[in-house]
Amino acid sequence: MRILYVEPFESGSHASFTRVLTQAPGASWTTLTLPGRHWKWRMRGMAPWAALERAEVLAQPYDLLMASSYLPLAELLGLVPALAGLPRLLYFHENQLTFPRRGPDPGQRDHHFGFTQLVSALAATRCVFNSAHNRDGFLSEGRKLLARMPDAVPRGWIERIEASSEVLGVPMELPDQAPVPERPADDPERALGPVILWNHRWEHDKDPEAFFAALHRLHERDVPFRVAVCGQRFTRVPPVFEPAREWLGDRVVHWGTCDTVEAYREQLARAQLAVSTAVHEFFGVAMLEATHYGAQPLVPDRLAYPELFPAEHRYPDDAALVERLEARCRAWVRGDALRADRRAITRPVRAEVLVPRYHALFRRMIEQGPAAPRG
Repeated sequence: MRILYVEPFESGSHASFTRVLTQAPGASWTTLTLPGRHWKWRMRGMAPWAALERAEVLAQPYDLLMASSYLPLAELLGLVPALAGLPRLLYFHENQLTFPRRGPDPGQRDHHFGFTQLVSALAATRCVFNSAHNRDGFLSEGRKLLARMPDAVPRGWIERIEASSEVLGVPMELPDQAPVPERPADDPERALGPVILWNHRWEHDKDPEAFFAALHRLHERDVPFRVAVCGQRFTRVPPVFEPAREWLGDRVVHWGTCDTVEAYREQLARAQLAVSTAVHEFFGVAMLEATHYGAQPLVPDRLAYPELFPAEHRYPDDAALVERLEARCRAWVRGDALRADRRAITRPVRAEVLVPRYHALFRRMIEQGPAAPRG
């Protein structure tokens, strides 16, 4: 299988997805990527850049075209008509119709980007989403957006996308070994409390305000705990981080982005608890990583998390998060175990499980040809 892969935003989980998929045996890949920055320009400018700057790459013979939803696919097909003769897979790590907005008026949204993705989905042979939550939100909001248009809205647009859609998660490279065991019940360090891990992007959609508010409640109640804050950090950081670092004081065992993969894995391996307070999560790589390395996860009962985590690891609201954290922290000090081998939760997303499913999809698409199913 000769596959052309186009990723306009090669960063973070997108980059990991590219690496895992393209390095696995069974297919010959040609990758066309740009660094993960200036996301709006990537969505507007990738098609003409690729058509003019990488014409020779696009002109090579391929069996399949795969691209992330950051690519304006219909524009690329218009500029390079030969690509329309290939089966076309559009992968949705996220979608711009339901991605939460920041700023003083989060209700106002530039629908151009979401509309571009609706057109791209229409131009694709197959749309693949990393979660049912992502797919269902995109289709639902797509219907609402098209219903607002004044006239000349083609019938069956959303139904056609729905008919060509399926869910395949993000294949993750996770070690096939048991996690580091829990500290002994009589370890003197237990008096300091368990390590609570935050390993998410330092951005508004991960709701760090709710996380630090929960920790502040524990602090006020004199609950023993420590905290490790890592994850990807950008130039603009939500203002809650700096004051939280001050009042947390010596409870902090790590603060800041880890410089290496090894350093990040060390934080995963030492944590007793891992917490998400996200208001946006189309998949959940960070929590799956922490869970695989042995931490006990606590995730909100919303977004993509119900697809990945059993009910005992989900909490209904912020008050419940505080209560569960307090109970677990005090129990750990008394000698209870929080770390455990939870690889059964992460096995469905491991690369060796998911990559063969991707290859099977590629083969089906190549056999069936470029036409998309009709709704």
